[in-house]
Amino acid sequence: MKKDKTWVANEKTINRDPTLKAARDTAEGFKPKPGATHGGKGSARRGSDDKLYADNWEKIFGNKNK
Repeated sequence: MKKDKTWVANEKTINRDPTLKAARDTAEGFKPKPGATHGGKGSARRGSDDKLYADNWEKIFGNKNK
């Protein structure tokens, strides 16, 4: 499907305004999942069990503090 010039101009305008973008996405059925994160640097680990993580680390790599 070829996009005409008007559609392209409208999309540029919509993508610049977060309110318009959210309204367009909702109208087209796109909804962000609750609690979804981008997953990049700085994102908190979900459901982390630090004790279990440390125990398994020692099983795999050994305890370096001996």
